[in-house]
Amino acid sequence: MKKSLLSLAVIAALSSTALFAGDVRVSGFLNVVGGINDMDDDQRDLINGYDNQYDFQQDSLAAVQFNGSISDNMGAVIQLVAQKSDTGDDIRMEWGYAYYDATDEIRILAGRIRPALFLYSDYLDVGYAYTWITPPSEVYYQAQITNLDGGNIAYNLEVGDNTITLNAYAGNTSTHKIKPDDGSINDFSNDNIFGAELAFVTEYMKIRAGYTSASVTADNAVFPDGTPPSAIAALGFDDSSAAFYGVGASVDYEDIHFAAEYVGRDMDETVAPDVTSYYAMIGYTIGDFTPNYTYAVADSTMEFGSTGTPVDGAINMQRASLLDDRLSHTFGLRYEVNAQAALKAEYNMATVTSSAYAGGTNLTETDTDINTIRVALNVVF
Repeated sequence: MKKSLLSLAVIAALSSTALFAGDVRVSGFLNVVGGINDMDDDQRDLINGYDNQYDFQQDSLAAVQFNGSISDNMGAVIQLVAQKSDTGDDIRMEWGYAYYDATDEIRILAGRIRPALFLYSDYLDVGYAYTWITPPSEVYYQAQITNLDGGNIAYNLEVGDNTITLNAYAGNTSTHKIKPDDGSINDFSNDNIFGAELAFVTEYMKIRAGYTSASVTADNAVFPDGTPPSAIAALGFDDSSAAFYGVGASVDYEDIHFAAEYVGRDMDETVAPDVTSYYAMIGYTIGDFTPNYTYAVADSTMEFGSTGTPVDGAINMQRASLLDDRLSHTFGLRYEVNAQAALKAEYNMATVTSSAYAGGTNLTETDTDINTIRVALNVVF
């Protein structure tokens, strides 16, 4: 991992390499990931998805990307991702947009795009582009908007050898998922999404800050006949305001690698908690090996409602179950197989604080230690 700003090199590779068919360029990437943890039987880490049976499906995926040129200042990008899903949606179009370069500094995108929510949003699925197997879930789990249908305007200002970038985007996203095991339907939508990111990029460093707001609607676990399986599972929210903000920085200087992010999620009048989370990662390259360590924290809070009826108590119980406090230490090792492939191994020690609500003001907390081992092969082509 000797390249400075390796992620920028990966983006360039994905947009310019591989097979040419007329004016269409084809590239792709592959993540083969296996993991296991030490939880008891019939228990699963609800955030990272692993249990005590070795699993190669949770984080593995394959993708192909098509970059087409329409004219000197216009083109289109389509990215298809194949990944196992519990709803049967194994293939999805992650990107699908047209772009127009209005000037040398201004690019306009329209279609399905990825909003700039995180430091690694541009290449979130490209495991080869960063040190970890996947970015820390304590931060990256908090806003699960991987794309939106809408538009983006990007302004790039060159300042010497550095670049200042301003992104502004708007749109919406929705999911309608039917689980094949029980036929339940989960509808979730983010409407009126508006966001912006300001970034400063040098040869060795990137610093960014961003803010996004949305109107969130969710109907949870409703069966096709409209009947929920229980009063608790029927909890949802309608046109509730949500905000997500974050700052981050990464440094790749010679053999030293550092990254850190701090994010906040504010959920107004919903069953989801407010969350603040952060991480810091340090790595050092020795030959073809990059040992690294990451410290990460997620801290969630929630307002509980009335306790006057059994239904009120059930709602509070469900709200308490959504609190997802975590603290983790991750020890990782990355090995450069060649210029387009990397092997990785990680050992994650997490303390998960789960909450239970028994009525009144009786909120109890229980700490569970979860140790997870993962290995991965990441390839770009």
